[in-house]
Amino acid sequence: MVYVVGIGPGHKDYILPKAIKVLNESDIIIGFSRALDGIDVSKDKKIGIKSLSEVLDVLEKYYGKTISIIASGDPSFYGISDFINRNYKGETNIITGISSIQYFASKINKALDHAYLGSVHGREEDFIHKVKENSRSFWLTDRNNTPSILCNKLNDNNIKAKVYVGEDLSYDNEIITIDYSYNLLDKEFSYLCVIMVESF
Repeated sequence: MVYVVGIGPGHKDYILPKAIKVLNESDIIIGFSRALDGIDVSKDKKIGIKSLSEVLDVLEKYYGKTISIIASGDPSFYGISDFINRNYKGETNIITGISSIQYFASKINKALDHAYLGSVHGREEDFIHKVKENSRSFWLTDRNNTPSILCNKLNDNNIKAKVYVGEDLSYDNEIITIDYSYNLLDKEFSYLCVIMVESF
């Protein structure tokens, strides 16, 4: 059996009990180094990868074993489950996790009701159009679409907004910044962030 296991926003306190049970019962655990570092299992089980394509090689090599592929957040929300389902023909079981957007919304005490949830992490999405359509939107970012780059896009399109930025969410060095978009045009952030945009 192959499991795709969500391990939450980062800190091990946010890994759900079901995920811990599945990981403990797995023969092999595949993941990127940061994700593997965040789980307490035997090092002998862990296989680090640097790209998603490597996952398929490991699945083929250890066919018949109980394998868990770990992913940060919830693997069904802009996660790896879609890649696995498209490229692996065997049976899979997804174990959900707390997404970074869920965690961030709770930290800033903002409801997800009626909010748009999107991602510019490794993908293109019409950020400006969605912000114009939705007074509140949450976004996963990456190194090509950092919070400051997105704030510049807001500024270039004359959109006034309050922006909430969550960095290193759930870790001891977590930082949450709240300011107007025009004050964040040149601010440096870590590249893996969650932001919320409230336009007005």
